Amino acid sequence: MEYQEKQDLKLERYQELQSKAERESQEAYNNSTRLSEAIPFGQPILIGHHSEKRHRRDIERIHNNMDKSIELKEKSEHYKNKINNILNPNSISSDNPESLNLLKEKLKSLEEKRIKAKELKNNEIPSWFFSNLSQNIRSVKERLKQLEALKEIPETEKTINGITIKTDKEENRVKLFFPSIPSEEIRIRLKQNGFKWSPLNKAWQRQLNNRALYVAEEIIKEMV
Repeated sequence: MEYQEKQDLKLERYQELQSKAERESQEAYNNSTRLSEAIPFGQPILIGHHSEKRHRRDIERIHNNMDKSIELKEKSEHYKNKINNILNPNSISSDNPESLNLLKEKLKSLEEKRIKAKELKNNEIPSWFFSNLSQNIRSVKERLKQLEALKEIPETEKTINGITIKTDKEENRVKLFFPSIPSEEIRIRLKQNGFKWSPLNKAWQRQLNNRALYVAEEIIKEMV
């Protein structure tokens, strides 16, 4: 599957998830509001009254729905950021097979921009311009260094305790394929170490680097 095709599939998936989270967030908010409006303003809980249990139950449902609405809103924003990253023409994804060349071109452009700016009189350009430009150049150089290091990681696939570990250099991911749904304890360990479930790839995965490979193997080796 070509890179752009994968990006299109990701975009479609993120848009669906963002829309679903936004819709469910609004539904939870509406439920919370509807329950709140059913209780007279300032109405205290009548201790011992037949309405006490229902009143307490409604208050709990109000809080639960509001908490759910906030959580889903944050989830919606999470996917919205992913959508914006894909659609941003200036964004260079590490997953892109042309990322090294694109970053080198970006670095060259930034350095040329800095040279031209220095040729002008200092009072014509604010100091923050050079500060931001230098920061961007350092960031691009650091990303280039990281991507160059990935070249040294071999593309491998092996199975430990029934779980397959795959280094997918094309997608820049370490992928873990479990024969069945891992226990809650393992899922917590995976999430704590940066792994996320990918419905698209049917795998737990995180960005590829030596640390990710080490952590993946350590988690799996403990599953005995």
